[in-house]
Amino acid sequence: MVSEEPVFVRSGWGTGRYVYNPRNPAGLALIVLASLIALGGLFGMRAESTWSEGEIRDAVHKGVADLDGKGHYTSLSGDRGFLIAEAIEESGIGPGYGVETHKEDDGDGYTVGTEDTDTEYCVRVTLTPDPEPPVVFQGTEDLPPPGPDMLDFYVSHATFSKGACR
Repeated sequence: MVSEEPVFVRSGWGTGRYVYNPRNPAGLALIVLASLIALGGLFGMRAESTWSEGEIRDAVHKGVADLDGKGHYTSLSGDRGFLIAEAIEESGIGPGYGVETHKEDDGDGYTVGTEDTDTEYCVRVTLTPDPEPPVVFQGTEDLPPPGPDMLDFYVSHATFSKGACR
């Protein structure tokens, strides 16, 4: 049986716009379908903007692997938490933001986690002088090694373990 009701009717709110007609089976189906698509889109946006346990695990694995052996222009006394967070966020896994790093009180460890997850990882980064810095100026071969607060070229060596640093 075909419904005599049209699929679209003028809005009763005084705007004169056409809206789906819930008295027509096709109009009702369009109302339900549009609602489901909207809810699916909202759920998808939420899933893309939060970290899952698996995403943070995979991002830490990849970020630490990418950080290990990478050259940096930094100082020995600087905070390495930004290097860790940047490597994890650039891994391409997860939302790409929201990584939190907290330095261990004494040592070179950083506890890494997110607001969305309960799992934490201990990432340790050590820096060694770059044996072949990318830029060498004439006459710099005879300079003394840089102090801990001086910028220089270093190579990072990174490891991680599950759980907060202690």
